[in-house]
Amino acid sequence: MTTTITYAAGPTLSIQADYPGGNVIVESIDGMTAHVAPDLRTTKNSEWFYWDFTAKASQPGRAKFIFNAVNGARIAMRGPAYSLDDGKTWQWLGTEHVVFMEPEGNKEESFEFDFTKAGQEVRFAVGFPYVQSNLVEFLKAHAENPNLTQSTLTKSQKGRPVELLQIGKPGPGIIPVLVAARSHSCEALGSYVLEGFLSEALSDSPTGVAFRKKYVLYAVPFLDKDGVEDGDQGKGREPHDHNRDYGSSPIYPEIKALQELAAAKGVKIAIDFHCPYIKGDVHEAYHWLGLKMPHIANNTKELNNWLDQERPQFANIAINFLKQPTDGMDTENIPFSWYFARQPGNIFAITLESPYAQAKSIEEARAYGQGLLRAFVRTDMEEIGKTVDRTVGNDKSFVHFGTFAQKLQSLAGNPEEASTFADSILSDPTAPSVYKAQAYLGMAVVQQRQGQFDEAVASARATLKEPEATAKQKITALILIATVLSQDPASSDDAREEAIAELDAFFFAAPAQRAEAYKEVAQRYEADGKLAKALEYFRKRTDSCLNWQKSGSMLQEAAVLDAMNKAKEAVARRQDVVNLLKTRILNMPETTRGIQGGIMAGDYFDALNAIPTATKEEKIQAAKVILNYSTLPVGLKGRIEEWMSTNGG
Repeated sequence: MTTTITYAAGPTLSIQADYPGGNVIVESIDGMTAHVAPDLRTTKNSEWFYWDFTAKASQPGRAKFIFNAVNGARIAMRGPAYSLDDGKTWQWLGTEHVVFMEPEGNKEESFEFDFTKAGQEVRFAVGFPYVQSNLVEFLKAHAENPNLTQSTLTKSQKGRPVELLQIGKPGPGIIPVLVAARSHSCEALGSYVLEGFLSEALSDSPTGVAFRKKYVLYAVPFLDKDGVEDGDQGKGREPHDHNRDYGSSPIYPEIKALQELAAAKGVKIAIDFHCPYIKGDVHEAYHWLGLKMPHIANNTKELNNWLDQERPQFANIAINFLKQPTDGMDTENIPFSWYFARQPGNIFAITLESPYAQAKSIEEARAYGQGLLRAFVRTDMEEIGKTVDRTVGNDKSFVHFGTFAQKLQSLAGNPEEASTFADSILSDPTAPSVYKAQAYLGMAVVQQRQGQFDEAVASARATLKEPEATAKQKITALILIATVLSQDPASSDDAREEAIAELDAFFFAAPAQRAEAYKEVAQRYEADGKLAKALEYFRKRTDSCLNWQKSGSMLQEAAVLDAMNKAKEAVARRQDVVNLLKTRILNMPETTRGIQGGIMAGDYFDALNAIPTATKEEKIQAAKVILNYSTLPVGLKGRIEEWMSTNGG
């Protein structure tokens, strides 16, 4: 259905959502302004927020889409998702053209979009959609994979086939695992996380091979197939939704078939993938939900420790919100994780909540799923009533690995002892690969400190070659290689550039981690007098580093511009620092200052002092504010006091 309503002359909008996953109520359109709302349909929760529609503009111009937000938020933390190619690719619009609701005050949320040509169609959604066509594309990409078997679990209430995927084969000692998504049909980002999980399980990587040796996986990508395709909210339906249907008498055919499948296959581990509320506090972070039975709690802790090693470093480790079971808890019409936690022989049952908009891209969501599968394979699962000793003599446990890594780190100042300790692992053919990777890293650090640059690079590269090195170990090794090559005056520009390219290509590294490598390379180019390249890398660092580091990086840019005799540009960059920090530094509450605030305060003062047009009053004001900070970088207070004494402050 297409809706075109207009009360004003000039450009007009038309809006439609007649496609899989589409959802909108058009309340009014006046020229290029539309009042729209999510279609709640059978959902009883008035605060729910899923919408997905296509807008077409008759002429170029700025359009505005307004939501009534009296019952809660309607736009995610990164703004709307939008697609310029009919839903094939998606990106976030960002918040520059978004107005959010206010707890006290504004009860509307809106966004604006600039249409660039007559007849342009743009698809907008509350998050990245995932429907049947996306699953078909995923299955097509893996159609030739011999580890994947496709079948049908059941048919939905409307007669749609509900896919069942099997990865690996059952057999003696093979543990059956069940995963599922879209119990709540609108929670689409969980499907991309699941895709990453499944892709890694299907792969020929060491992790994929190890997974299939130990587990057989049964996956149901769409538990509410009708809701997904119809564009329903899927949360809080009457009399209850799919994720409150587990028990002795399910009303949905998918849930009945899932329970029967799990019983027939002897499923011992069950994980379902969800998304939480649209935004706010924990809803913007990955987190676990389920019952805090002792074995589930212990397994979650172990899994999370390994997930910290394997996750993309730009995403948070999942926060643990398991709930302590109590006497008298419901056993009917309960969630997935509660139901499977209580099944005989259960090892692990849990729900992963993946925020709608934490991931900047679909690729980031998939990467989180990949990291989760890798962490899962590393986790030595504890069975009910059978406690696993994760401390002594158990090289599969994270506690044991962590103790090893800490000891190796503590020996970094004693090269001979560190070398002996590392060699005890490297010379042992039975030592796990992840321990060898850590031993190589430890040696690389020792060699770097001793100025043995070639040896340090070789050790770091040996880390990368270990088949079971974690994502965090690989990131550390890549940063170390770039750092060592930057510290080594004998290294070539080509070698450093190749090291940075290799780091940039490793998707799991966080921008802030890359930023530190950019800084090292920039400083080497600066020391070598190659100022244009130094400026290039300081700028890359500014774009990637943590917020509190940006001002310092910008000042380094300014210093290089001075050295390049570009005084006007250098002053402009320092003015950027002042503009960035002025309000924040002068108005920062004392309780939130800390050392990071002190560092930025020093940057603010230094930027002012180097701007010819800055007044003495501005500098004195900045100096007085800085002296009221309780935590400052070493030497800053004395430097400011000396300046004040000679400038009449």
